[in-house]
Amino acid sequence: MAESNNVSEHKALNDKEPGESTTVQYGFRSACSQVTVALAQNFLLIVLGMAYGMPTVVIGVLDHKVVSNQTKQAFPNMILNDEESSWLGSILYLFHPLGAIISGYVVEVVGRKKVMMIVCVPFFLGWVLLYNANSVRMIMISTMTMGVGMGFCEGPIMSYLGEVCEPRIRGSLTLLTGVSGSLGLLAIFFLNALTDWRTTTLLSATIPGLALVMLLFLPESPTWLISKGRLAEAEKSLRWLRGWSTKDKVLVEFEQMVRAVTKAARRSTGTAKVSKMNKLKSAVNYLRQPQILRPFTMLMLLFVITVICSFMPMEPYLVEVFQTFGLPLKAEWVLVLGGVLSITGSLLSSLTVNKFGKRPMSLWSTAICFIFTLMLGFCAMNLHWPGWIPLVVFCTCYWFSGYGVLPLPWMLMSEVFPMDIRSVACGICAALNSIITFLTTKTYINSINWFGLHGTLFMYSCVTGVGLVYMYFYLPETEDRTLEEITDFFLENGNAREFKRPKRLKIKVKSKEMVNLM
Repeated sequence: MAESNNVSEHKALNDKEPGESTTVQYGFRSACSQVTVALAQNFLLIVLGMAYGMPTVVIGVLDHKVVSNQTKQAFPNMILNDEESSWLGSILYLFHPLGAIISGYVVEVVGRKKVMMIVCVPFFLGWVLLYNANSVRMIMISTMTMGVGMGFCEGPIMSYLGEVCEPRIRGSLTLLTGVSGSLGLLAIFFLNALTDWRTTTLLSATIPGLALVMLLFLPESPTWLISKGRLAEAEKSLRWLRGWSTKDKVLVEFEQMVRAVTKAARRSTGTAKVSKMNKLKSAVNYLRQPQILRPFTMLMLLFVITVICSFMPMEPYLVEVFQTFGLPLKAEWVLVLGGVLSITGSLLSSLTVNKFGKRPMSLWSTAICFIFTLMLGFCAMNLHWPGWIPLVVFCTCYWFSGYGVLPLPWMLMSEVFPMDIRSVACGICAALNSIITFLTTKTYINSINWFGLHGTLFMYSCVTGVGLVYMYFYLPETEDRTLEEITDFFLENGNAREFKRPKRLKIKVKSKEMVNLM
């Protein structure tokens, strides 16, 4: 009977109409299994989010412009001047690329799961060093340590999630990464609002250990196992990820994965043969292939848009910014409110991405952020506005950033690259994103000195507007598409506005399960 089912599925795959995809979909148990994996893995992203929020907490307490007399007396050797604040706010991103580049290569050797477990160590060390810091130098060293850890984990997290999830729920589960990162930010801001910064760092040091325990129970990526020739382990991993299914139920998808890995290996082998004659030229030519260069260029531009649109350059200085606008709430609680709004936006995004698709959600959110950033610039021109007006504008930007702006490049990063270069490309993209964030954050104080707060916000709105136009013409809809189809789109130089979600074909099999072939 199982053989008959498999024959029917193979026939459906071979007889598909143009515009129909061949992704097998499973039932509720499979979805539960993948959600379990995503939740366990995303515990590491909570650690990541807390590390991102650390400079905001420390600068908000120790910067010379906002420091209290009590803090000056308690920590006389740790008060930050403008230059030290700018370095603390940005150095996290400067050391991020080091970890990302190393991770991109190590993950191909030892696997996605092991790298995610190893990365818990630098996070733990960073928090312990910060808790025991007694000078600005110690604060910087702890920040550098966490920066390396941040870069080390982002590549394997995104490549792992893209490889273990079904296309029908991959978008929603990938969006949980944004929710988890926002939850980490909210956690550290909430702790900071309730207690002092030393206690906040001590409590934060416990979270990497919890993440390590959660990661122990995850299976390795079946795609990575196939690439290493470990087919039996790959099949076992896939069965776990599809609701502890039988071999017969995962046969079609397993064969698709083997075929995709073989195809990617064939491309890479062809490049390796040429490289014997001219290694450097071959490597450059390979990276210039459209299925690599086009998604890479798109992601870099999206990262620039995302960083500017979501106010990331000013994030370490938000306490001072909120005080400048005269918001009616205490700055620490505005940070908590922003974290809550970002999380609710990310949660709603994960629930609606399958209905609306990534492209329209991102276009709507970017357009609204463009309008409200422009409004915030006008508020900064005249600081006599009632404090609730910039508060509402900030809250709106926080929500829509979490809904459709911040998650976009990270969702796409797990989907758009060919398998043979995916983990390396994810690591490189994460590293370059950190360089972009470092440059914009390090120069934020210079921008304020040159253009003022209002001029800086007007500049951010212009970048967001240009980015919106770019996204309209060049951002494809990847929801419900297989990784192979997305790679073929870039390889064939497809039209982004015409690359729509495929039709769905339902086939009833003997086991009474509905297998969706997209």
